[in-house]
Amino acid sequence: MAIMDIAATKLELIQRLMSVWDEGTLQRVATFFKKEIPESLDEEDEISEAEYAAFEEELAKRDRGEVKFHTEEESIRLIRNGGKE
Repeated sequence: MAIMDIAATKLELIQRLMSVWDEGTLQRVATFFKKEIPESLDEEDEISEAEYAAFEEELAKRDRGEVKFHTEEESIRLIRNGGKE
């Protein structure tokens, strides 16, 4: 996966997480992160300048309206359809 794709995926996940208000859902996400992501990150796990620049570019595209984001319903439908519109 390209750095831009990774940055876009991270941004989309962050935006989806920000829209969650159900405490049970947040607890399940927190549990997943605790299992899948180590508590302390190694230096090599830190975001590189290139990754950060890619993330900032995705934010700028979002602000300019160049990137389409999906609603929760659209996202679920896409997941169920294997990414097909």
